[in-house]
Amino acid sequence: MPPSREATPTTRGRSAAVTVSKRVTMKLQIPRGERRSRRTRRGRRWVIPSAIALLAVVAGGAAYVLPLSKIAAFDFADKADSLMVAAGFGIDQVNLSGQHFTSDSDVYDALDLSNVKTFAAFDSDAAMKRIERIPWVDTVQLTRIYPGTLDIVIHERAPAFVWTRGDTNYLVDATGRTLGPIPTAGTWKLPRVAGDGADTEAMLMLSAVRLVPKIERQYAYGERVAERRWRIFLKNGTALDLAADREIEGLREIANTPAVQAALTGARMIVDVRTPGRIAIRPATPGDRTASLRSSGTTAVASAQQ
Repeated sequence: MPPSREATPTTRGRSAAVTVSKRVTMKLQIPRGERRSRRTRRGRRWVIPSAIALLAVVAGGAAYVLPLSKIAAFDFADKADSLMVAAGFGIDQVNLSGQHFTSDSDVYDALDLSNVKTFAAFDSDAAMKRIERIPWVDTVQLTRIYPGTLDIVIHERAPAFVWTRGDTNYLVDATGRTLGPIPTAGTWKLPRVAGDGADTEAMLMLSAVRLVPKIERQYAYGERVAERRWRIFLKNGTALDLAADREIEGLREIANTPAVQAALTGARMIVDVRTPGRIAIRPATPGDRTASLRSSGTTAVASAQQ
């Protein structure tokens, strides 16, 4: 009869028992980063609902303390401005100097101080550009004087001539910028021009007249014809018709031609130099228009110049 396993020597049984014992006591080692816990997942489920509940409580408390209608009417910007003013950033005073013909109200409107009350919200570059768009203003300087004063110094443009358009006389500077109607105060001893387009082209014509002293001394005004050429009226009523873009050449031809000298100071004549190398002279007739500026209400300006 074959021997039974239970009849195995004791030493083998002990060794087997030891082996089994070791297997039972071994544990599976899982890295810490790969462990999962039901408690952790259960906690995540409660994060979002808890946050929502907290926000609901806060919103409800705010609605209880401050009704919705009052929240809508609450001006946070105004409160912020008040805090900035209290902190020393408010614009409390404006000093304006240098202006003679520029309206104070135009400058204040350009500053927009009704909407901008603090230096923190004040855009100095934008304000300067708006002020410089005022017709009389050439340059402007803005300086903050601590704590709450804004100092503004205006440098105005200088008028170069009087431009008559229709029944209104305007002052225009050397760049062709119209400064505005002639103020009632002051005497303006300035050259005069008339006609559409004369405001932007007058300086070239006036520069040509200054190069010919004989004609400059007798100059009354210049009229822009069809926005392309000039007709110069002298003090005695003589009209000089010049070709387009040939003002200097035509005036020099008239001044250097002895046969035309009498027309500069004598009886009223019409002198036409529109054709190069040819001068046409004829007596003025009653139908020739020679006093258009006087009939348009500029007599006072003419007498001031003469």
